[in-house]
Amino acid sequence: MSAWLIEELGVLDIKDEEAFDDRLRVQKAAFLLKRLGVAPFTRYGFSLYIHGPYSPELAKEYYEGGGVGPTGIGPGEKVTLTWFMSHGNDWLEIASSIMSIEEYDKKIGRDAVYDTVRLSKPWVRRRAFDDVYDELRKHDL
Repeated sequence: MSAWLIEELGVLDIKDEEAFDDRLRVQKAAFLLKRLGVAPFTRYGFSLYIHGPYSPELAKEYYEGGGVGPTGIGPGEKVTLTWFMSHGNDWLEIASSIMSIEEYDKKIGRDAVYDTVRLSKPWVRRRAFDDVYDELRKHDL
């Protein structure tokens, strides 16, 4: 599955030491697909990490190669993935962190989400957070 996603995102060499940004993008795309309920991405466990949700199982898979393509991705999920991945890495970090925090605590308020994001990302300013938060809401995420 990670092989499909790597190809979908146009990543040339995920194992390259200098490919951190590519690995981050693969992680965030997989997190979104899990959130959308796309199999087999639903099998990955993600935990909060300094750069947003991270799955060690996914990392192991893309370092080893292989995997199968998604079985549950429809046109709507594909459009959402394309929109999501059209953003830069900072945006992806903020967005995936927001979604992860809210997934953990469904009743958490916007201000508490912001405070929690800032614990691991002190560089996030309120305006950037609000922009990402509002854009996620417009896409029902």
